[in-house]
Amino acid sequence: MKVKYLIKGKLYDPILFGDEDDDWVGDEENPTCGDCGVHVGEQHLDNCDIERCPRCGLQFISCDCGVKYAVDEKDMAFLPMLIEEQKKENIKEKERYNKLLEELKEKEKKSKGKKFDSEM
Repeated sequence: MKVKYLIKGKLYDPILFGDEDDDWVGDEENPTCGDCGVHVGEQHLDNCDIERCPRCGLQFISCDCGVKYAVDEKDMAFLPMLIEEQKKENIKEKERYNKLLEELKEKEKKSKGKKFDSEM
């Protein structure tokens, strides 16, 4: 069953093993993915470190493209609903990130203030 990735409201074909830049491809003697073990021309397995994001080209599991859904043929009837749900999840993720960033900034301010007070 052919899977596509829904990323930021658009469908993308996955980048198959062997279609990445040279630095991501296994050697000629062992043409399998060094992380998930798939062969050339196959789709990487979930959570593979080597799989590239078809939207940005960076590492799929850690790029900044937001929430990604694997969508197959049976899911296509629900595509408009999936797109809306993905938008909501991406907004929640951004809010969580912004909250965490603010908390870290506050901690840094407090720790700098304590350091400054102790130097006096």
